[in-house]
Amino acid sequence: MADLKQLKLPKQISNTLNSVNKTISENKELKINVNSNIVLEKDDTLNLPSISNIFNYEDMRSAADSFALKKKYHNEKQLNQIASQNVDIKEEIIFLERLRYETYGSRPFKGIVKNIENKWLKRLEILNLKKQKDSKDLFYFTLTLFFIDFINGKKWKLNNKYLKNITSKDNVSEFFNTLQKLSQNIKEQKEYLSLSVDLLRIIFPSLEEENNPDDKNLDEGKDEEDFNQHENQEENQAQKPEESQLDDSMHTPESDTDNDQSSVQGEEVDIEILDQQIDDIIKSIDSYRNLSQNYKTATNQYDEIIEAFKLCDHEELVALRRQLDEKCDLYQKQISRLANKLYRKLQSKQNRSWNFDLDDGVLDTSKLTRVITNSNNSLSFKKEKEIKFEDTTVTLLIDNSGSMRGKPIMIAALTTDMIAATLEKCKIKVEILGFTTKAWKGGKTREHWLKNGKQKNPGRLNDLRHIIYKSADQNSKKSKINLGLMLKEGLLKENIDGEALLWASSRISKRPESRKILIVISDGAPVDDSTLSVNNSNYLEKHLKSTIVAIEQKSNIELLAIGIGHNVGQYYSKAITIHDVEELGGIMFEKIESLFN
Repeated sequence: MADLKQLKLPKQISNTLNSVNKTISENKELKINVNSNIVLEKDDTLNLPSISNIFNYEDMRSAADSFALKKKYHNEKQLNQIASQNVDIKEEIIFLERLRYETYGSRPFKGIVKNIENKWLKRLEILNLKKQKDSKDLFYFTLTLFFIDFINGKKWKLNNKYLKNITSKDNVSEFFNTLQKLSQNIKEQKEYLSLSVDLLRIIFPSLEEENNPDDKNLDEGKDEEDFNQHENQEENQAQKPEESQLDDSMHTPESDTDNDQSSVQGEEVDIEILDQQIDDIIKSIDSYRNLSQNYKTATNQYDEIIEAFKLCDHEELVALRRQLDEKCDLYQKQISRLANKLYRKLQSKQNRSWNFDLDDGVLDTSKLTRVITNSNNSLSFKKEKEIKFEDTTVTLLIDNSGSMRGKPIMIAALTTDMIAATLEKCKIKVEILGFTTKAWKGGKTREHWLKNGKQKNPGRLNDLRHIIYKSADQNSKKSKINLGLMLKEGLLKENIDGEALLWASSRISKRPESRKILIVISDGAPVDDSTLSVNNSNYLEKHLKSTIVAIEQKSNIELLAIGIGHNVGQYYSKAITIHDVEELGGIMFEKIESLFN
């Protein structure tokens, strides 16, 4: 009987929330379901997780209330117009707009005020847990406190201590006045958004500088804590706005084919695959085939090469990235230290010299004497120049099979993220790729085979899904969010390693850099039940071995494999096997360091 009650509970909660929210929003089409893994907002439907120790009934109420208020008091077109004109502060504008409609809409209802306030307080708790806070953290903290007081009818004064957290002494008066105007125009979204931009420009006058990662190189003399702080500040500038969206913007498409983009997504990914590029890759793959066996596929028309963001709505990517950071919090410090160590060693290997007799730069004190002795001589300056590493590109190819689910895929995602950011600082190009299949036990490829007479020994019988998380020319800050996709429920399926290797090697072989390194992270032999059920039991394994031989012996690609709990040394000539996934970070940084010795 207790089990029956438990089954009915989500439906009862859903009915209650639906009733309340239709009344608040005055929208009869609004619908709330309790059937998701995370908070999922889609058109007029809100999916919520079931009650658990991390998501209670209060969380449900606050998420549902926010959704209803958004539908009633928020105009998406007005937001998009302002956000598209201010891409560098887009996420902060979204945050302020959420505060507006939640504050304005909840004020007539004491119960909703309490629910919304509880949600904001939880956000503050998360911020307080962060050991190192940057300017954006302080912005979110201060503005949330302001709106908590505002929603309760309390007024701030110009000398409020929190204002000093986020703006200089010279700007605090201007900031306070703009903040006051903002609160006075809370009913008018258009005017409010315009004032939001003014407010943000006072705090962040030059966010565009983020787009140039070379401006923030570290001095070699800094200790590890300084490096970690610097690294966190850089990463949080790209990551923190994503975190600010979590409360009512986390959602998942209901199927793998649901790839709609958020209308305020911005420029998270700046690469696009052309049909011609896909054809070239397929031809390249075909050229490797028939190495020691007659490898083939029933059809490749259903195979997919796709950027990560197209498999997931932007809001869900935000939520998944947040989930990745939370679950990997224990390993964050350790991997940051490894990144710091690798960065210092790579930097120390770069030879430095100076350009002299320049019009600007660092004053050349060795030539001051000639200025003193002859006033006609002008001051001379010098600049340090760096001799780059040999042109290098590194591809990290990650097994996205179902057996990697849980801790292995989380640590792999976090580690590759850190490696990409570290190598990028050393002017080394990094690409992050993943491979899996679109279906379990065959997909449309198998259906194609069945409809065409079930040919004997058809070859591969599943639809490939090859994922680009980060292209070699893409900034790691922009691709950072994409790695959260690895935690997406239902993404990790079968693994056909041979064709994934061919795909990754064909991409890296076209790179202009003279040195090419391909690192594979996998936890087992290639497996696809559909393929192996109608071919020889070692069909995929044999193709993997022949592919590895072709790459190692017939290309200039340096191939290295890391096996998690599985001896990949039987396939690759350069391989490491680890038995505890927690060793992955250390091993990867160690091997990359050795490659540059």
